[in-house]
Amino acid sequence: MPRRFPLICALVGLLACGDDDGAPAGALDASIEAAADGVGVGTPFFGRCDYTNAFAMSAECREYAGTWTREQAEADCAAVFLGASGELAEGPCATDMAVGRCIVGDTAADGYVTVSMGDASACSGARTGCEGFAGGTFEPSDVCGSSCEASGPIGEPFVQPFVECRDAIDGEPAGGTDGQVCTPTIISGSTEPGRRFADYADCSVVRRQRPYYAEAVEVENDPEDPRLGDESYMQELAWLREEAEASACICCHTTTETPEGAALWNTEAGDLWIDTLSNEALAMFAGFTDSGGFGFLPTEENNGFDRSQTGLPTTDRARLVAFMTRELERRGVSPEVAAELEPFAPFFRDLIEFVPEPCDDGLGIDEDGVLQWTGGGARYIYVLEADSASPGTPPNWDEPEGTLWLISVPPDAQAMSCGAAYGELPDGAVQRIPASGSAPALVSGETYYLHVQRDVVQPITRCTFVAP
Repeated sequence: MPRRFPLICALVGLLACGDDDGAPAGALDASIEAAADGVGVGTPFFGRCDYTNAFAMSAECREYAGTWTREQAEADCAAVFLGASGELAEGPCATDMAVGRCIVGDTAADGYVTVSMGDASACSGARTGCEGFAGGTFEPSDVCGSSCEASGPIGEPFVQPFVECRDAIDGEPAGGTDGQVCTPTIISGSTEPGRRFADYADCSVVRRQRPYYAEAVEVENDPEDPRLGDESYMQELAWLREEAEASACICCHTTTETPEGAALWNTEAGDLWIDTLSNEALAMFAGFTDSGGFGFLPTEENNGFDRSQTGLPTTDRARLVAFMTRELERRGVSPEVAAELEPFAPFFRDLIEFVPEPCDDGLGIDEDGVLQWTGGGARYIYVLEADSASPGTPPNWDEPEGTLWLISVPPDAQAMSCGAAYGELPDGAVQRIPASGSAPALVSGETYYLHVQRDVVQPITRCTFVAP
C-alpha cells in the first residue's frame, strides 16, 4: 500500500482532498453497484472510510477501489488517522463542502483518494499536504479559485524559537544564568537537568510548533511485573523520565501539562510508563532510526542536552542507548531489527533532501522582478542559490547555506500575497537574510531556487528559475 502521512496532513492543517461533484477519478469511476456485487474476502471492494481529523476536528473520508479488498479496507480504516478508527461503508465519499481531492498512488491498484471538508481558507493547506508530503496529485474544487490571496492566520502559525529566562521556582536552587533558569522554547529544547520544562517555558508555544492531539495508550500495570523489583531497571527508568520531562516532550506527553491528555506515550502513565512507547518510538529515542530532520540545538545552547543523534534530548547518550537497547531486547527486538523499523515522520528528512525542478510557466520571477508562486498566501519566502539544500525545520535546517534572501511575517500578521517583488518587503514582512542591507542582486541568465512556505515545514512552491 502507498505511504500515508496522517500526521503531516495535520501538520499543514489538511482539511480537504476531494472534489465538488463527487465524481471519483480513474478506477473510482466504477459504479457502486458493480463493486458491491464483488465484495468479499479477497475480492475487489469499492468503499470509503469516514473519520474525524483529530487535529482539525473536521470530517474526512478515504476512498478505496482498485485492488483493495474488504479485509484490507477494514484494516486500514481501523487505524486510519493516528491509530483512531473510522467507519467503513460502501460507495464514494460525500463531497459537500470539499475543497479538492488528493489522489495518492495508482487508484487502479492500491492507491486511494482522500476527501475532506472545508472552506477557501483550507485550500493551500490541502495542496501542501497532498503534493508536498503525501506525494499525491491535488485537484482543487471551484471553492479554491486561484487560492493566491493574502489571508490572516490559518489555525495557529508557527512561533519561532526563543530563549526565556525565569527565576527558579520555590524549593529549587538558583538557575545557572545569573541566578535564572534560561530555557530554549522550541520542541527540541530542554531546561536545566533535574527541572521540568513546563515550569520554565510556555508549553502552549511548543504545541504550536508541532501538532498536538490527545491519544491515550492503555497499558497494563501488573503489580507482579518483575521489572518493578529490578532496582537497577527502575532507577534507569526514573532517570529517563527526568530527562524526558526536562525537555519539551513534557508539553505533549504527560497528563498534567496537556490540555486534553497525553499524545500516545505518557511519562505519567504509572511506574512502567515506558510501556506506552511503541517499538518504533524506542528505536527513535535510541537513535537506531533517524530523527535528525526534526531539528536540534547545539548541546551548549540546550542546557547540556543533546538531540543530534537520539530522538530524545539527553545529557548522557550512552546511558540512554543502553537502556533503550535493553528495553527493546526485552521485547524481543534486537538492535539490528530496531534499525530496520519504520522511522517516525520521515518527511522532515525528505524536506531537507528535496531537489527542486524548473518552475512551470508563470512561476519563479517575471521580467519586472516579481516573484510568482502558487498555493496561496505565504508566511516565508526564500530565494536561494540553485544548488542549495532545501529549507527544513528550525533551529538548524531552516536557513540553509546558499540562502540569498529570506523574508517572513510574524505569527499575528497577514500572509503575503503571490507577487512579492524580489528585494522589497511586503507590508508586515521582515527580512531575516541578509541580516542587514539589501538583497543581493540576481545575475541575468543565472538559475536560482524559489522556495515558498505557507508556514514552517509547509512548502507550497519549490522550483528553480532563470533570472531575467
